[in-house]
Amino acid sequence: MQLNPGKSVPVIFTDVVPNPHTSKLPVVRAYRAALQRLFDEAPSPVSLAGYLAGRYTATMLAGVGANPTRARVLAEFQRRRPLELDGWHLTFNQGARASNFVSQTLLNGQGSFVG
Repeated sequence: MQLNPGKSVPVIFTDVVPNPHTSKLPVVRAYRAALQRLFDEAPSPVSLAGYLAGRYTATMLAGVGANPTRARVLAEFQRRRPLELDGWHLTFNQGARASNFVSQTLLNGQGSFVG
């Protein structure tokens, strides 16, 4: 509330990811290598979450096959099957947590990123 004084309460999203600076998981090493090769920015939990989401999406789309349709892509994502990406286990089980390293993203009442 200190960042957005007003009538509405901001929304906070969290991303649970491995530590992007120190993790030795192969997927995090691949992320750091791609980040260094393609961008001039330091590793961060937010960009690692995006990288993991992109890898997950690519894997799901590859599972749809050669002739994807909207219905087939949607069905593939709705299964929410667990997946292992180079040592990082993605699961959608509410009781399972893969990391204690959490990043927060804050949106104001207009939907703009605050921090």
